Amino acid sequence: MKPVLLIFILVLSIDLAQCSKLTGPFEALFFYYAYQIDAAAAARAVEDGVAYEATIGGKCIGKGCTLEGFIKTIISPNSGRYLTPTAIGASTSPDVYATAEEIDTYWNYNSKNLQADQIIKDAPDGFANVVDKVVDKIQTARAVVPSANLVDKAVVALKWAQSVRLSEMVVLNGELRGGKALAFEKDYPWLEQLTLTTQRELDVDRTVSPELKIVYTDLDYAEMALRLSNGDRTKLMDHYEEFLEFARTEPSERVYKIHRNIVNVYQRVVSSLEAGCS
Repeated sequence: MKPVLLIFILVLSIDLAQCSKLTGPFEALFFYYAYQIDAAAAARAVEDGVAYEATIGGKCIGKGCTLEGFIKTIISPNSGRYLTPTAIGASTSPDVYATAEEIDTYWNYNSKNLQADQIIKDAPDGFANVVDKVVDKIQTARAVVPSANLVDKAVVALKWAQSVRLSEMVVLNGELRGGKALAFEKDYPWLEQLTLTTQRELDVDRTVSPELKIVYTDLDYAEMALRLSNGDRTKLMDHYEEFLEFARTEPSERVYKIHRNIVNVYQRVVSSLEAGCS
C-alpha cells in the first residue's frame, strides 16, 4: 500500500474523542522508540555509575520488550486479548511506515483504551501532555546516550502521525467530512460543489530506503481561489487571502480543535527533538 493511500483509509488517545484509527499505530511506534531510548540511557547510566531512572514502558521497564510485548503493555488487558500480532511484533527495530501499515491492517489494534501510566510513570492527564512528558524524557535520555537512530525513528513516527491527523481534519472515510472541511463548508456553503483538495508534503521519511514522502491531504485554497477569480488577479488574491485567513482561524468545533491542538504539539516537539537535547 502506498503512503498516500494509507492516509485515506482512515488512536491514540486516552479520550475517545481524540481517537484516530491510523494515528494509533504510528503513535504506538513513537512510544516504543521512546521506551528504547529511555532503556539505552538507563543501561549506560549503570555502566557509568550515575543515577538514572527509566520511566517509559511500565511493565516493560528493564525487560527489553519486543514491539508486541510493549504494545500489549500499553493497551488495556481487554484490548490485548483481541490483539492478533504478525511476525513483525517480534522485532525490536521495526521500520515505522511499513510496521504501522501492518498493525493497522492485521493486528486488530485498538488504542482507545491506552494505559497512560504504562506509557510513562506519573502520566499527566490528556494525550498531548503525555506526549510532552515522553519527549522531555527522551531529551533527558539522549543527554546520557545519543541514540541517534532511535531518535530519528521516534521523530518520523510523530511526523507520520501528524500527517494522518492533518488529513483526517479534511477527509474521513473517503469523504470531505473532517472537522476542517465541515468548518469550511459552514463558512462557505455556496462553495460546496467547488471544494477541492490537494496533497501537501510534510516531510520525508529518511529512516528507510528508498525514502518515503510524508504527505497529507488539505483543502486546495489556491485552486479554489483561481477558479472563483475568472481570470481576475485581484479577485484571485482576495479569495486566496480569505481562505488562508480561514486556515489560520482557531477552530470552535471540539473534535477539530483537539486534532489541531495535537498537530500543533507534534510540530513543536518534533522541532525540539530535531534541535537536539536540551
